[in-house]
Amino acid sequence: MDTSSMKSEPFVSRDIIDRKWVEVNVPCQTACPIQTDIPGYIEAIIHKDYEQAYMINRLDNVFPGVLGRVCHRPCEPECRHGREGLGEPVQICFLKRSAADFGMEGLAPDITPNGKKICVIGAGPAGLTAANDLALLGYSVTVIEQYEEPGGMMRYGIPQFRLPADIVQKDIKSITDLGVDIRCNTRIDSWEELDKIKADYDAVVVSGGCMLPTKFGLPGMEAEGVFWGLDFMMQANRNELEVKPQKTVVIGGGFTALDCARTSYRIGAEATTIAYRRTIDYMQFSGEEELHHLHEESIELLLQVSPLEVISENGKVTGIKLIKNEIGANGKMTPVEDSEFVIEADTVILAIGQTAEELEGVDVEDKSVPEAKGNLFLAGDFRNGSGTVIGACADGRKIGRRVHEMLSGERFEEIVEISEVQIGSLPRTREDDFIPPEKMPTIPVSARDKTAEVETGLAMSQAHNEAHRCYLCHYNFQIDLDRCIYCMKCIDVMPVDCIHLAKDISIGDDGSINYARTKNWEEVEAIAIDNDECIRCGNCLNACPVGCISVSKYHYKTVIQPVQITRNRSDAGVEVNA
Repeated sequence: MDTSSMKSEPFVSRDIIDRKWVEVNVPCQTACPIQTDIPGYIEAIIHKDYEQAYMINRLDNVFPGVLGRVCHRPCEPECRHGREGLGEPVQICFLKRSAADFGMEGLAPDITPNGKKICVIGAGPAGLTAANDLALLGYSVTVIEQYEEPGGMMRYGIPQFRLPADIVQKDIKSITDLGVDIRCNTRIDSWEELDKIKADYDAVVVSGGCMLPTKFGLPGMEAEGVFWGLDFMMQANRNELEVKPQKTVVIGGGFTALDCARTSYRIGAEATTIAYRRTIDYMQFSGEEELHHLHEESIELLLQVSPLEVISENGKVTGIKLIKNEIGANGKMTPVEDSEFVIEADTVILAIGQTAEELEGVDVEDKSVPEAKGNLFLAGDFRNGSGTVIGACADGRKIGRRVHEMLSGERFEEIVEISEVQIGSLPRTREDDFIPPEKMPTIPVSARDKTAEVETGLAMSQAHNEAHRCYLCHYNFQIDLDRCIYCMKCIDVMPVDCIHLAKDISIGDDGSINYARTKNWEEVEAIAIDNDECIRCGNCLNACPVGCISVSKYHYKTVIQPVQITRNRSDAGVEVNA
């Protein structure tokens, strides 16, 4: 991308080449379902500007405090710092929490009402994200919630020792501060009620989530002491759980299964076992530290086993019969003949997933169902099936945009802002590559009850150190070929293999820039910096004798394209997702 015309204001690019550059070179943001500006907020932490770090998260993913604790972290496996020979990935999720812990402040946007009304049914992450985004666009938004408090799975499906209720409340307050009205203890029970709401509002978003357990038949499961996983967690979070287990077996390997097991430990079980049909590679957990917490809390993992029957006496659970599985190369499970065994238990928790309530006329299990029908829209887990908090937020944003497009005629588009960077202002040094990962502080095992948060958050000094590990992949290093004298000094000082002699340069249909490496000077067409390998140490900048290497900062975001498009202005648009 030619950035020679850039002034102090960012250059707005709609070029597929620049969008592809971000996709390839900022893999953490690409992996994030809601496209959070991860290097942007981490750089703010490097500069100790926690308010800015929080605001980036607040505008991008709406729930910084929540997601800084319970996000399933699809970004971290993609972090370049975790590649072979480069150490462990940056702890992106922990830093998101630090942004909320140290920088949370209220939004004070100047919102112009547009006179249109939206009703959102369900105050979970998808519904609240849609409500947030639509409120920022000037809509009057009412959210209807069946439970006593808003938050959905964030409030009732996740234990407080992982996600305290006050953190959920703080993140939701930043939405109600925008004028969003949340009406709790209100349930829509009939199609007639829904029809009335559709008539009263310009659009209705149904985002009821997946608050029902996925049920299956298991002999003996009618015995006293058998629970569905989500029922168990909701009773615990609503202080309605009366069971006093001594020996608990949890069937499942997802987030709810682990939460049930850790809750069982906290309410006094002497022994708790998680029985899962596959290997640990298929389990869902927030991070390796959660497996460490299971070990600390003496929770046993029993892998490659499936339940056959709940054993009971006089109507009460006494154990569960399991069978061992073999898993083939294709992932197919096969029961091992004559491998049945029984575990003693007085409580069996079946945590094998959640499903949505049925909406008359809409089969939410049918993936061909459109996301909208007239002014009725479906969002989040209610439409897609049980998923993650960040995934639900992303779908809520998607549907919120569809609502706005229908009611306004405006469209959303992806752009890349490209900013000049003064070479002397780069916040990274080569020494930052060798900073070890920070360890999340935790409370002692003896203090772990139903509500005490286990992970206490990084100290500010720890967050600052962890942020310095980030490669800041949104920085694009480029060589001006008209000024380059091919002296090779940049190649001589590179600590990793990121600068190449290039030939056969071409641009793919998807915007990718392709070339072949060569050592034959007669074939050289350019010296190319591979930003996907570059560690942003700046050695090449200092070594170049003619100053032909420059740095630009790339920022992907989505803007509104107005109905009346002015063709001679490339920067038209109103920022929505900063």
